[in-house]
Amino acid sequence: MADRMGKLLEILARKGYRSVPQLAEHLEVSEMTVRRYLSKLELQSLVKRTHGGAFAGQDMIEVDYRVRETVMRAEKEAIGRLAASLIQPGESVFIDSGSTAAFLAGAIDDTKRITVITNSTVVLQTLENKENVETICIGGKVHKPSHSLVGVLAEDAVKQFRFTKAFIGTNGVDLAYGFSQVNVEEVPVKKTVISNSQEVIVLADNSKFSRSVLMVFMRLEQAGTVISDWGLPAEHRQTLEEKGIHLIVALPPSSRAVTRNDL
Repeated sequence: MADRMGKLLEILARKGYRSVPQLAEHLEVSEMTVRRYLSKLELQSLVKRTHGGAFAGQDMIEVDYRVRETVMRAEKEAIGRLAASLIQPGESVFIDSGSTAAFLAGAIDDTKRITVITNSTVVLQTLENKENVETICIGGKVHKPSHSLVGVLAEDAVKQFRFTKAFIGTNGVDLAYGFSQVNVEEVPVKKTVISNSQEVIVLADNSKFSRSVLMVFMRLEQAGTVISDWGLPAEHRQTLEEKGIHLIVALPPSSRAVTRNDL
């Protein structure tokens, strides 16, 4: 049930409004089941119900981490594994908050001696028992939905570091404008990290594309590399290639990764 409710939230976050019959068709469940899901989500203030449907307003697009980690899980795990394989021994990397970034942290090879700086309490908990990974968690105010540290303290702290690679999450990828974020407080931290990084790698599963949320934090061409998954449409791959962005596509576990040169 949690997986289907997560998918329902993802649909409303991307589409804005959907009728009960539309949601039932997409989830392949009965309309009665959809209404039950919507009742539970409304009690958590994650959706607003209307007669015959529901929508997620701009203030509700930011779904709690515990829900987001169940949505597109296979794709996010594959992106995380692929991203972890790009980290070389001796590097100092930044890992952003977010469910895909957490899967990256879980996939890090403990035999590599690296330094990880993060503003994610989930990433911190994932890495704290990896002996060869020196983990630094910046301070700041806790933003509960994303389990991230934000605000002036976080921004000031991250200014002190320089990164060989920064793995950045995003709520939306608009191929005309760039990468966007619903939580405004996370934006200054992201921008500072991007400025202080030799290489910026964006982690974005296919559901994030053609979706723009509250605030753009980075133009599309500022990303050196984008890692997405096997569900990314060919036209989006082509657009990224035309803009000179290195695209790496994570495939299911039994397959190899595909770069834009293989397309």
